[in-house]
Amino acid sequence: MISMGLYRSSMVTCRYAIPVPLVPVGKDQGSESYAELKQKVEISIAQVVLDHPSLRVGLLHEHARKPYFVELETVDFRRHIEWRSLDKDTDYEAELFKSIATRIDLKVNQPEDAPSWRILMLHVEGSTFLDMIFEWGHAHLDGMSAKLFYEDLLRNLNSNIVLDEFQGRVLTIPFSKRRDLLPPLHTLAKFPISAGYALATLWDELGPSGLSTGSKPELRATWSPIKVQPYVTQYRHFSIDNPTLQNIITACRKHNTTLTGLLQALSHVILSIRLSAGEAKGFLSSTVVNLRPLMSAPEVTKKALKLAGVDPKRIMANFMTMINHEWDVDWVAKVRATSGSSSHDEPSKEGKRERTREKEMAALEPLIWPAAEGARAAIQKRLDDGTKNDLMGLMKFIPDYRTLFKDWTKKPRTHSVAITNLGLIDGNPSDSASDDVAVLVDAREENSKWTIERAMFSVSPEVHGAALCLCPVAVRGKELYLSCDWQDCAIDVALAEGFVADLEAWLRFIGQSTT
Repeated sequence: MISMGLYRSSMVTCRYAIPVPLVPVGKDQGSESYAELKQKVEISIAQVVLDHPSLRVGLLHEHARKPYFVELETVDFRRHIEWRSLDKDTDYEAELFKSIATRIDLKVNQPEDAPSWRILMLHVEGSTFLDMIFEWGHAHLDGMSAKLFYEDLLRNLNSNIVLDEFQGRVLTIPFSKRRDLLPPLHTLAKFPISAGYALATLWDELGPSGLSTGSKPELRATWSPIKVQPYVTQYRHFSIDNPTLQNIITACRKHNTTLTGLLQALSHVILSIRLSAGEAKGFLSSTVVNLRPLMSAPEVTKKALKLAGVDPKRIMANFMTMINHEWDVDWVAKVRATSGSSSHDEPSKEGKRERTREKEMAALEPLIWPAAEGARAAIQKRLDDGTKNDLMGLMKFIPDYRTLFKDWTKKPRTHSVAITNLGLIDGNPSDSASDDVAVLVDAREENSKWTIERAMFSVSPEVHGAALCLCPVAVRGKELYLSCDWQDCAIDVALAEGFVADLEAWLRFIGQSTT
């Protein structure tokens, strides 16, 4: 998709707390203190690159029907890592948002002589944190790979890494590491499919748009037409503090669902209200699912994975699939009827308008929680079914993905919202000690330790994919960040911004509710 201009970039931004002894003095990158910080960070990254083959391969014949990964002899960090120092009086949060929103539209190159990732380091003069924006090409990695990257990097930062292979910002791959690239996904795990599933899915994906029935025409996102150009991403994000987040999680557990299930339900309540019946009768959405836990099951693991001697849950690669959720015409109609009958806004009275909104939310909750539970049940069923009847099992029937993607851009959009949830990043792993021993860490030791303080997950939209993409992520014990992106020419900005504002309002409403 990247080579065809249908997708640009994915990124996870993590904020690391810098140990006091390594905090650079001033903003001069040529200073000794900055050099020490850079060396510590880059040698720790170099170790991650050595540990994960997908971070040190190029892509041969990017524009061909069948491109190939090629192992590299060196990785030159001068091509991949950029350091920026900012003045202490900079409006840093605005600058960070601008950096993310700008870079998300910049294609991550997929050359044959270098891996497909890049990192922007941002440091503010006098600050004790370092923000890293890690970006990647989806042919090589997925969102869970970025999560693994940051957690492995944190471990390395808190270790004394000595790496003779890393000199002058160039990592030389030792011969012992040059043949450890994992084989393709289908040689690692079984993806059994039934004849009925194969026929129905292939017809829906490959058949004429007017005859394909699997996606149910009344659920299609025709309110967001597919346009290949201009490709400009609109990006927004907001945060939810940890106490509010914990209240939300508690409410989700009470109603037998998860944050992902709740976000699916809330998204489609909002769209049901903001779009008319003439624009959308129903909706189809998707949730991205991590394949790694499914690949670990003994019944699906192939010999090649056993011989590789690696833990599937720790592999950096593009190992993901997705499941669909249907929001049928009846449910959408009930949402609209409930919203319309609960109250009417009175713009002239601010307090009254707020009470009106809360009244509407309370009236809609009985429709939200069962729907959220249903979304969670669909995800759990996918996990229980393992790799059976998964889209990955049909890949062998697709002779040319470039042709398939082109065909998709000529059909009506099917999906309204896609959610890809990275879950929790462990930003401060506890020391390995027995449970019955209390580990006391004094202030000096704490100040000498690297930790991750927050995370943001951002992706560019797929031209033919869901109209809106939601990406939640949180560092354990810290705030939740939720980003939303869409293609500028595909959705009216007022609709999308209203969607984001409503979603934040709903999460705060649920997080502050005592019922």
